Amino acid sequence: MNKLTAIIFCVMIVACQQQAKYPKGIEHVVVIGLDGLSSTGFRASATPFMDSMLHHGAYSYTVRCILPTVSTPNWNAMLCGAGPEATGAINNSWKANDFNFPYPVMSKDRSFPNIFRIIREQKPDAELGAIYHWRGFRNMLEDALLNRSETYPSQPETAQKSAEYILEKKPHFLFIQLDEIDHAGHEDGHMSPGYLKCIEETDAHVRLIADAVQQAGIADRTLIMVVGDHGGIFLGHGGNAYDELTTPIIFFGRGVKQNYQIQQQIYKYDVAADVAFALGLKAPQVWTGRPTKPAYAGFDEPDNLWKEWEVLPSPRFASETYKAPFGGEFVDRATVAILPPEGTEGVIRYTTDESTPTAESTVYNEPFTVETTTVVNAKMFSDKGESVKVMAVYKITDGKGKEK
Repeated sequence: MNKLTAIIFCVMIVACQQQAKYPKGIEHVVVIGLDGLSSTGFRASATPFMDSMLHHGAYSYTVRCILPTVSTPNWNAMLCGAGPEATGAINNSWKANDFNFPYPVMSKDRSFPNIFRIIREQKPDAELGAIYHWRGFRNMLEDALLNRSETYPSQPETAQKSAEYILEKKPHFLFIQLDEIDHAGHEDGHMSPGYLKCIEETDAHVRLIADAVQQAGIADRTLIMVVGDHGGIFLGHGGNAYDELTTPIIFFGRGVKQNYQIQQQIYKYDVAADVAFALGLKAPQVWTGRPTKPAYAGFDEPDNLWKEWEVLPSPRFASETYKAPFGGEFVDRATVAILPPEGTEGVIRYTTDESTPTAESTVYNEPFTVETTTVVNAKMFSDKGESVKVMAVYKITDGKGKEK
């Protein structure tokens, strides 16, 4: 092999390696953001269309949220590829271009580089849109970067207008935010029948958007991602309970593995990196996010996965209201019922002496009765790991208000 031939061979090798750096053939990305969708709620509800996406795509039930587990820090992390330590988005009053926080880097118009800016700089003619139900979502956007930025007063209208936009413009990137699941969590309580019903109704809105991608003739070149921003517990969210911190994600469409449960840990700020990766774009070094490469055919899980011991979903105490801390005040006696986390195999163990359950604590098999004020702690255990502790206080009185 002469010198020129060797050089040409090396160039060809490098070119092939570069082609393998990104998924092939993805020209459009649609992110469908479902506000308030916890993994527990998703797995407990009947969602035939999203289940179909999951079985024909790649997914994870363990996406970790940004703290605090409220909307703006988490939606903004998905857009900006980084958390509050880089953007300053620590609550729902944060706004883009509010230069009271010293960004590590910024554009000339004093903003942290988000995914819309990255696409606009590397694909100047791209059609970019954001359509959202929650008006506060607009605070995170720079309208000058977008071809379309719209909000609508209801979730059905937001989904319908998103579908119409896809049919009309075939956007290269569209971020959709739907808000009703979060409303149901605040009004009825997370994991209440009303909350689960809203997730099931939202499944039809996701179908409407995905059908528009098909009808627009771009399904074979499109990646659809379904994401949540945070979960919740009782009537709220913002803390660090498992159901607040943990949400699902679905990758569906061009180049995605089928019925594949992703092992790589995913964080909210990885979503921006996922969009850039799917479109073959170079992400800025300042981003924290990493693309979820194992979602795609031809890409393997990282070889340094840490899988020594898993944190399992927590069990839940049965509740009639779903709106208040577990347990409550009862006359003479109370029945304690503990529910296993959805989709998780293991053993529930509990204590009634205020201690933290261990692998040797009493196994929960069926509801039991307490006749004096009792603190019940419960955890889930399996051969793969254990959950964090959950607690319920059952205050028992004699009917005259005197505690027993």
